[in-house]
Amino acid sequence: MRFGIGSRPALGMNANGDAYLIKEWNGQTLLAVIDGLGHGEEASTASEIAKEYVTENFARDLEQIVLGLHVHLHKTRGVVAGLVRIERVGHQLLFCGVGNIEVRILGEPPMHPASLEGVVGVNLRKAKKFEYRYNTLKAVVLHSDGVSSRFDLSDYPSVFEQPQKVAERIVTEWGKERDDATIIIAVEDASSVEP
Repeated sequence: MRFGIGSRPALGMNANGDAYLIKEWNGQTLLAVIDGLGHGEEASTASEIAKEYVTENFARDLEQIVLGLHVHLHKTRGVVAGLVRIERVGHQLLFCGVGNIEVRILGEPPMHPASLEGVVGVNLRKAKKFEYRYNTLKAVVLHSDGVSSRFDLSDYPSVFEQPQKVAERIVTEWGKERDDATIIIAVEDASSVEP
């Protein structure tokens, strides 16, 4: 897969309260966007602690990662987080999210997972994993609420050739000034698709 990443702190802040992770192994890809509550140093600390935990536990079941993260973050202000795992060999996509992290998937059949309410590390009732089998998977977009959800990916037809440029443009054009903003765009690499 090929990736585009856009991430910046809120206006006037040095510390970014958002964090992200991309991990690829054995035909699998894990994408994570993590948003520490609020902004500034404490939000950044919470999101970085969460990122370290996900990095160390990337191969575990998504629900188990989120539940473990909830315990791990109990002394922080907490985070909202969205995790996507793409298993290319089995044509499977899994999503587990808590709080206002948005995911969009371009593929067939249509896939519309959703995050549950709550804050990881503060108040999490349960973690729910959405599982899909796909025939085609063109793109996955994962972003924090610092990026307005009103953007339309079809307005960016170059996303498949230039995901990095499109990610940067979306943050510039749709990022909220007073919030940390992060987006990951993952697109299928045409050169790696089997005939």
